[in-house]
Amino acid sequence: MYLDEKVKSLYDKYAKIPLLLYLDALFGRATENSIYRKKAIASLKLTANSIVLDVACGIGFNFKIIESYLKNSGKIVGIDISPESLRVAKKRIAKHKWTNIELVNMSITDYEPRIRFDAILCTFAMEIIPDYKAAIEKIFNLLKPQGRFAMIGMKLSTKISYKLLNPLFEWFAREGGIDLHRNIVALIKSKFNKIDYYEESFSVSITFWVHLNPTNLNITVMNVPFGD
Repeated sequence: MYLDEKVKSLYDKYAKIPLLLYLDALFGRATENSIYRKKAIASLKLTANSIVLDVACGIGFNFKIIESYLKNSGKIVGIDISPESLRVAKKRIAKHKWTNIELVNMSITDYEPRIRFDAILCTFAMEIIPDYKAAIEKIFNLLKPQGRFAMIGMKLSTKISYKLLNPLFEWFAREGGIDLHRNIVALIKSKFNKIDYYEESFSVSITFWVHLNPTNLNITVMNVPFGD
């Protein structure tokens, strides 16, 4: 609980100066038009009737791309522990006149909805959520049979040209409450029996995708190296 409050306090502070979040997203190629977000959300195979959960949705960077599939139909639930982040997300929703988005202020590990989801998304957050193992368990339990989960994670750069900057990236990560040393992909892999692993490149960036196909769930995991 202490760690949850620490993360909440940190991101409440950031959300009070939205420009900082936008600059951070620009630096990390994680804006609402990010190629990473577009690829991850495309893997969810959304339709206009999809019910989507955006875990640790923050100020709502994923909403625009999700709505391009839902077209203000279906349903989006954005959950985040930071009320200040959700306050900014609410303004984004009002600006675009979206009527199908519900915002929930709590940790994903405490969330007990009465519905199950066609698709769940978690972007640039699993390295921040204090009890990430419980978060992953909750996500799997909230998916419908044949549901899909997509995640974008963060990692240190493997490119020679950026490796020297990894200590700086790691310092920035610590300031943002980000733990780059969690073996999240291995945890997800341990739950599934068929794994396809391959590498994709976008411009100068190297992105690792893991597709896991269990009996009734489809998972996509993308790790974005810092500085790429």
